[in-house]
Amino acid sequence: MTVTTTGPVDEASAYTFDNADRQGPNQLQILADILDEHSTDMLLRAGITDGRRCLDVGPGRGTITAWMAGQVGPTGHVTALDLDPRHVTGGDNITIQQGDVRTIDLPTGSFDLIHTRLLLLHLAERDAVLDRLVAALKPGGVLVVSDWDATDRNMLVHAPSPQVADAFNAFQDGLLATLEANGADVGWARRAPLAMRTAGLVDVDTTVHNRLWAGGGAGNLLHVSNSYQLHDALLGRGMSVEQLELFREAMQDPQTLAYCYWMFTTIGRRPKQ
Repeated sequence: MTVTTTGPVDEASAYTFDNADRQGPNQLQILADILDEHSTDMLLRAGITDGRRCLDVGPGRGTITAWMAGQVGPTGHVTALDLDPRHVTGGDNITIQQGDVRTIDLPTGSFDLIHTRLLLLHLAERDAVLDRLVAALKPGGVLVVSDWDATDRNMLVHAPSPQVADAFNAFQDGLLATLEANGADVGWARRAPLAMRTAGLVDVDTTVHNRLWAGGGAGNLLHVSNSYQLHDALLGRGMSVEQLELFREAMQDPQTLAYCYWMFTTIGRRPKQ
């Protein structure tokens, strides 16, 4: 395992969630529980095989980094790039690199496969970052981009009471407003296929993933974790402490049924010539 720090690292990043927060490990593990099966399916579809050189941008808990390292084997290599990679576990064919994808020197034409999940929607510079990732692909290399789409507000299927439904909607309003104030585009995932075509990729294809979760399931526990990490911001956007407590309790009540956000995964290939 190699750990490097290159940069500069942007200490003023407006990224909404913080790996260093005490909720960080819990949030990232919940995300892995929700999304890893989908992500590995998409990476297999993208053609990850022995000997590939891969870049995992924004690896979070590092579960996909580790899985990719297993797929490419000892003749391949995975670089995990994150502003704060403290939760990523290394391995013999893994380099953990601390840095900002917006400014770091990405080697041109170096990677067979680049994967990023739940990153570009948060970055106001997403189109410029996308161009940088495309340039870092080898000719014929593949980019896999996964992001939530949070434009569908019909997520709640059943709530134990009208008060819970009101709290759920207030939470979503506060969360999305906070994300957008920090530069996120909660509808970008739907436009990602066109953005990737515009960036020069071909064979662009998108798969959309979602499922229904009962209270206590990972999809609803994600909301609980997010509510703790954004506690002050949610209060500042009109939620009361009592509403937050009711909301958190309901998200762990099996009677509560809610969809998670829609996950759009778009795969594109850099032309060979």
